[in-house]
Amino acid sequence: MLKKLTYGLLAMIFLWPAPPGWSAPQAPAAQKQPKDREEYDLYNSILKETDPAKRLPLLDQWKQKYPDTAFKEERLQIYMQTYQQAGQVAKAVEAASELNALSPNNFSANFTIASLTPFLGSADPKVWENGAKAANGLLETADQQFAPEKKPANVSDADWANGKKAAQIVAHQALGWVAMVQKKNEDAEKEFLKTLELSPNAAQVSFWLGNVVLAQKNPDKNTLALFSYARAAAYDGPGALPPAGRQQMDAYLAKVYRSYHGDDPKGLADLKNLAKASPLPPADLKIKSHAEVEAEKEEELRKTNPKLAAFVAIKEGLTGADSTNFWGSMKGHAMPPLRGTVVSAKPAVKPKVVVLAMSQSTTAEVTITDPETSARCKLDPGAVVEFESSEATEFTPGPFMIKMEGGKITSGCTEAPPPARKAPVRKAPVAKKKAG
Repeated sequence: MLKKLTYGLLAMIFLWPAPPGWSAPQAPAAQKQPKDREEYDLYNSILKETDPAKRLPLLDQWKQKYPDTAFKEERLQIYMQTYQQAGQVAKAVEAASELNALSPNNFSANFTIASLTPFLGSADPKVWENGAKAANGLLETADQQFAPEKKPANVSDADWANGKKAAQIVAHQALGWVAMVQKKNEDAEKEFLKTLELSPNAAQVSFWLGNVVLAQKNPDKNTLALFSYARAAAYDGPGALPPAGRQQMDAYLAKVYRSYHGDDPKGLADLKNLAKASPLPPADLKIKSHAEVEAEKEEELRKTNPKLAAFVAIKEGLTGADSTNFWGSMKGHAMPPLRGTVVSAKPAVKPKVVVLAMSQSTTAEVTITDPETSARCKLDPGAVVEFESSEATEFTPGPFMIKMEGGKITSGCTEAPPPARKAPVRKAPVAKKKAG
């Protein structure tokens, strides 16, 4: 499912707006001259055309007629921008790479390559390396590119600062993605965390973060992985996954959460509500594993109902992987003090066979024969009894039943009233015969 979701989302084109440090080429500058009037008119017609589908044929015409133009950089800039607008991201990256070859470490080329590489869906290591190189180039030149003295007069201080921030976001996201596909999961985690610090609403990055953290198989990081999946599934503001992606992510989250923590609808709902409001988990959040939850329940049971806890441990042993050896250690030995609910008792008074439900209120799990009781002990169905020292004699796994003999029922009996005494039968007097 992870791979299916990842590559499904890679099809979604992720286009960053052009940063304020770069704008599309303008009309030919004085220091650069077109070869003739036709090239000048063609260049200007390209700049005026707003439809990328119509602009691309004009660019191809320009490239064919004037391969050695003085405006190679400008032409590649326009190609790069036009391909992005047309949704042809692979060609946009190709044009950006050509621009970098012509003008090394070109800021707009690096920005384009780094922002689009994670969404190419490429398995080519050379493409990954190109993306990482562009991302590192952005980080190296961001301070210089957005130096205060270079800010154009028509750009606000806030927009200028955001331009630098956008470059850093794109760079860390690309470096994280490259590390992820190279299976350098710890490096990817660091880069994605930096990305989310700068861009908290990047739900796609939250999804990737969950993947690389889970892949580390570090139990201490499972909370971060589950929280990141919950963020990708629950967040629906700017930067959220598309609705279909969130729905798919939600189903996957539910599956992983149940597998790790157990069936806990309220806990899952609380996690999603928390993740919807924040990209990263609170420092004190810990999602416990199913084993931890069960261990806590057992500990609580031992404190509040030690006799039931003792039976639960016996049942787990008899139904576990080593049940044969476990039964071998039980058979013929006295059981610890236990408690159960009467299913049936025969006869009703001073019973010889008592069937008990133990871990549930109505399912028979133990049969005791010839227990010691008081002379008038009466056991009614539903009565809770305690017994001790009964010897385990027989076990059947399906349906589950432990048979025991002897022992003593120590509580739960009610005293049956003594049988009613029958009134003596009076005989009618016999009439005496008169003497003859």
